[in-house]
Amino acid sequence: MARIEVMAYSPTDFLEEQDCTVGRCRELVEKFAVTWVNIVDPDSRTLQELETLFALHPLALEDSTRSYITPKVEVYDDTLFMVARTIVWTEEITTDQLSMFLSRRVLITIHDKVFPQLEDVRVRIRRKNPKLLKSGTDYLFYSIMDMIVDSYFPHLDRFNEVISNLEDEVIKAPMKTGINRIHDIRTDLLMLRNSLTSQRDAIAQLYRADMPVFKKETKVYIRDIYDHMIRVLDNLDTYREVVSSLMEVQSTLVGNSLNEVIKVLTVIFTITIPASIITSAFGMNVMYPGFGAWEGLAIALSLILGFSMLTVWYLRRKGWI
Repeated sequence: MARIEVMAYSPTDFLEEQDCTVGRCRELVEKFAVTWVNIVDPDSRTLQELETLFALHPLALEDSTRSYITPKVEVYDDTLFMVARTIVWTEEITTDQLSMFLSRRVLITIHDKVFPQLEDVRVRIRRKNPKLLKSGTDYLFYSIMDMIVDSYFPHLDRFNEVISNLEDEVIKAPMKTGINRIHDIRTDLLMLRNSLTSQRDAIAQLYRADMPVFKKETKVYIRDIYDHMIRVLDNLDTYREVVSSLMEVQSTLVGNSLNEVIKVLTVIFTITIPASIITSAFGMNVMYPGFGAWEGLAIALSLILGFSMLTVWYLRRKGWI
């Protein structure tokens, strides 16, 4: 079931309502300088009301309910539509979609999950942040996007910690570090980079294109978000290169470990060759000096020990062990 929340404010007034209707939100647009309508998990009736009362384009509304849309910016008459993505890292890492409709007096956000970043902006409004209350919807739009982009950096720090721990594991015990773990991290990094690259391009479009909905002073803030996105993507590229190198290092170390194992087994086999030959000869059903007496055992053991020591000496002299 759809849940609609609204915050409306001007430099002198502030109003917040929970579980209201789209019609009530439309009324507040006429009374306040800025109206923020937040819709969680909208149904078809809510979308139809948004199209009717706020003149939102049906194609944009359709995209706002899909969870797999890549970040983009589209302009419909005097309304800007943007899809942004947030990083969610619980048991697995993924991204969630936030759809935003921006016009001069209203900002509509649509999503199907709770976004802590939106609550951070609400807290600033409730505390009557002077810059927010005196600015328009374009600055509110910037504040939300800024919170979303800033929320990427803790996840990047977590990636850095995971990769550092993985590097230590690979160096200390390459045989015990599964290549699948390294591959999974590399896949996550690639998924994030592909998604956030589109978002960087969308933000660049906001900054470079001539969009009347953005005031000139707000575009400076949009450029700051763009700079942060570049930092995010640079970090992702660095991490991806480190993980790719880590895969090669792990393969090399595993190969070296296997070579050491084969070398040890080969040395052991070589040393035991004299024992095998002598025991085979003394084990044949023929007469030899000391046959059936303890002298024969002593001769066999002496020959085994002597030739084995000679083999070890030769291998050491060659530097093979």
